[in-house]
Amino acid sequence: MQIALALAALCLPGLAWWLWLGNHKLDGGEALARIFAVSMGFISLAALVFYTFRLTFNAYWIGGILSVLLGLVLVGLLQNWKKAFNKSWLYAILALALFVIWRLWQARDLVFPNWTDSQHHVLIIRKIIENGGLPSTLEPYLPGPFYYHFSFHAVTALFSVLSGLSVEASTLLLGQVMSACIGLSIYALAKAIGKDWRIGLIAGFLATFVTKMPGYYLSWGRYTLLIGSMIMPVAMAEAETLRRDTVKWWKGLGMLLMVAGTLLSHYLSAFLLAIYFVLYGLEWLIKSIKSKKADWGHLLTILLPSLIALLASSRWYIRVLRYSANFISTDLHIPEGQLAIIPSQLEYLRNILGPEMAYSLLVMALLGLIWAMFKTDWRKFGIWSLLVALFTVPVGIMIFSFRSDYYGLVLFVDLSILSAALLVWIYDFIVGRIKWKSVFTSIALALLIGFFAWGAWSNREAVNKSTILVTKADASALEWVKSHTPEDSRFYVNTVGWGYGLFRGTDGGGWLLPTTGRWSLAPTTFYPYGLDDAEAQLWTDWAKRGSELSTCDVEFWELVEEANLNYLYIRRGTSGLQPAELQTCDRLRKLYDNDSVQIWLIEPPVEEKPEEDQSEEQESPEELNLPVEPVVTETPPIVEPTPEPIRPEPTPVPTETEEPIPPTLPPEPYG
Repeated sequence: MQIALALAALCLPGLAWWLWLGNHKLDGGEALARIFAVSMGFISLAALVFYTFRLTFNAYWIGGILSVLLGLVLVGLLQNWKKAFNKSWLYAILALALFVIWRLWQARDLVFPNWTDSQHHVLIIRKIIENGGLPSTLEPYLPGPFYYHFSFHAVTALFSVLSGLSVEASTLLLGQVMSACIGLSIYALAKAIGKDWRIGLIAGFLATFVTKMPGYYLSWGRYTLLIGSMIMPVAMAEAETLRRDTVKWWKGLGMLLMVAGTLLSHYLSAFLLAIYFVLYGLEWLIKSIKSKKADWGHLLTILLPSLIALLASSRWYIRVLRYSANFISTDLHIPEGQLAIIPSQLEYLRNILGPEMAYSLLVMALLGLIWAMFKTDWRKFGIWSLLVALFTVPVGIMIFSFRSDYYGLVLFVDLSILSAALLVWIYDFIVGRIKWKSVFTSIALALLIGFFAWGAWSNREAVNKSTILVTKADASALEWVKSHTPEDSRFYVNTVGWGYGLFRGTDGGGWLLPTTGRWSLAPTTFYPYGLDDAEAQLWTDWAKRGSELSTCDVEFWELVEEANLNYLYIRRGTSGLQPAELQTCDRLRKLYDNDSVQIWLIEPPVEEKPEEDQSEEQESPEELNLPVEPVVTETPPIVEPTPEPIRPEPTPVPTETEEPIPPTLPPEPYG
């Protein structure tokens, strides 16, 4: 119940806006998409306002704001509920429920949010909660300034506080709910452009069940791009609606919040939205020239809210540009010589656009794109889609450091909408020319449902098993670490190469910093963005040396001393150090064992004493009447000092993703 109430609380800003200022002519699907987008934008902008004025989100502020919003909703319901709601809301809620169930089922095997990006997302959310708002730095966890796109983190932090869920559980749950909401966002955009609910419905189902993205964001932990992909289509849809509606200045408030939410969610989403608005401006200019009359009212209804949103977000963008200038290019990069497709990146793109059955959407979308170019209402979206597709072609061209594969991650928006439009256009063309309309409709509907089912079957495994780092045993061990080790503990964990010269943890040890606040050899892959070059290289060197160890030899003890390590986190079956090798190591004492994960204490070296004091060292704990601390176990107890029997260890298997980023691609600062 608390989780449901927390989700409802997140939607209060959008619901209040809808009841008082929303276009009640829209159907339930369009309304829900706008409510979610406005709510995300409101929370993001509120977080930035509080940061700007050095205010802290405490219980009084949260309670006060939610009370005001709830009051607006209740009064709005009393006055406008007959106009604001109709039976289409029931269909929209049922569709959303289906989408949410599907997305949650796709995450059924996960204990924590997945892969490496999720680690720094959780760390940022944790810091926001502890700080009572956006922080200027992630210290004491990671040094350096904080200047990341934060919309997802701000929303999830609020949800975690209201729901009582852990940050990890909140990230996983809310991320899947947002992924489901993308289906509604696609519906809203397709309906706004084509003014046909059938196109929107088919497009929403295609994006949810057939295309690999955005469902596969779950496997990579692409949460910032996820929320950007949820808000951006709705902002585009709102622009289309305002373009046709009566000019009233207050209607721009929703647009302002949607644009602000997009700008603060992900820079790629902001860039793509800017392109769409530029195309809108060009379309307006051409129409004004042809008609010799400028429709300033509709232009300003969209332009002014967008500019205000940009101005409000500039507080954060200035900070981003200030601290990222050394490694993020704001130029257009074109490779020297003749442009040519890079084969390795093309294979990566093929994997992104899969599964194989989804390739049929490429053909349908291409035909739909050609058709859209001859339709006035669709031409702008067609040109936008064509640009996104061209940016996706891997020839080495980069704008603002956005790699070609990044556009491939959002190409599902174009594929689903253009394919849906083509199917509806073909259906209408055939139905208008045959007599057996009901029979043809039944056959077409059956084929469409079958196609959705085929897509769902192909995408049933949305998580690459090799990217799952945390098991239930890891989660239990991390809880033990939080309550049984000092906050300044420093852990050795097994590491493996991740890419770009960085290293990640092979198991739950990579989550020590985000979940417990304890430093480890794998302090997420986020640390280079805050450290100076020398210290970043030192941390990377430690992780690299850790990845080469398989026993506690001289190199191990040198690393322990240099990195000031005092604990080990080891899970059976991963690469690197394993429990069997640790049994014979001096200065290691096992503190915890749950039959999968072990925590070892690295005891300080014993200083040599003069010969006359040697006799005192020979006294046993029993002679001194000192208690012997037992090992904490979650399985049948291990009796000390009997050595643990050597267990056959599985062959270490590197847990690299089966979709590695091609080595020719530059580092990605936007995930």
